[in-house]
Amino acid sequence: MPMARTWEGLTFQARAHRAAGRASIGIGMAVAADTKRLTHRVSGTLARSVHAAAPSADHDGDENSALTQDLMMSKGFIIPGASPEGPTLEVGSWLPYACAEWIGRNHPGITQGLEGVRGARATSIVMQAFREEGL
Repeated sequence: MPMARTWEGLTFQARAHRAAGRASIGIGMAVAADTKRLTHRVSGTLARSVHAAAPSADHDGDENSALTQDLMMSKGFIIPGASPEGPTLEVGSWLPYACAEWIGRNHPGITQGLEGVRGARATSIVMQAFREEGL
């Protein structure tokens, strides 16, 4: 007896896109967490200010918020931006003094945070995201 086949291409594509976005957020959060751990601390404000955000995020209130709370924990749900390559996310601190401290030194905390996540750890985050979408 012939079996009917149904092409669910659009459903699959949507699930893959959600999984890619979830993986980007997971990697961004892991990089931010590692960067916080590695950041040189004078007052703690710089470490509290490091967080993952969509490229279009408004960071106007970051300086005042970072004085009292961890921005990674308070920013809420992250919706990644879109690019021709797929979902995009930024990890960093948008405090003026943080940028002044890091400019010219290749943003050492973020570079080290990224290095700690790449490879097998990033692969496991991506695989988990696709498993959560049933792929």
